Amino acid sequence: MKFLNLIRHGNSESDFLKNDFDRELDQVGHNNCKNLDSFLYRYSFKKHKILCSSSKRTSQTLESLRFSLNENSKIIYDENIYLANMKTLYNLLVKESSSYMITIIGHNPGLSDLLSYLTGNYGIPDLETCSVAQIIFDNPKVIIEGSGELKFMIKSANNGIISLI
Repeated sequence: MKFLNLIRHGNSESDFLKNDFDRELDQVGHNNCKNLDSFLYRYSFKKHKILCSSSKRTSQTLESLRFSLNENSKIIYDENIYLANMKTLYNLLVKESSSYMITIIGHNPGLSDLLSYLTGNYGIPDLETCSVAQIIFDNPKVIIEGSGELKFMIKSANNGIISLI
């Protein structure tokens, strides 16, 4: 793998009486995802592999970003990504690492922990809702601690894109 995109889902409804897995994006989440989709479209993502948590809010985030992430990409919904820790995400990543580019759409703290581990930067801010970090690997066959370089880390908020680094 040469490129890894880590995407945290958009803002979700705060109905805590609802099962967490079934919580949907709220209006802010939908708007931020649309804005993020417009921004990511400029990167002209090639067809690649997308690993997405099967929770409602991550599925809705993917649906909002499908055009920019290339609608012809292979999508794998995986219940193991729901609230997965860094080790679980890392093992999924290694299993799929023969792909040129992988996008993971999921949850914290697992995504942020994976970002810190792969870049070797443990002072980096956590991924906020509706944010994306792209990591590049010089040697695509070596995906270990500190082997990735952070290309960008951005968040969609208030109809704009904010750099998080």
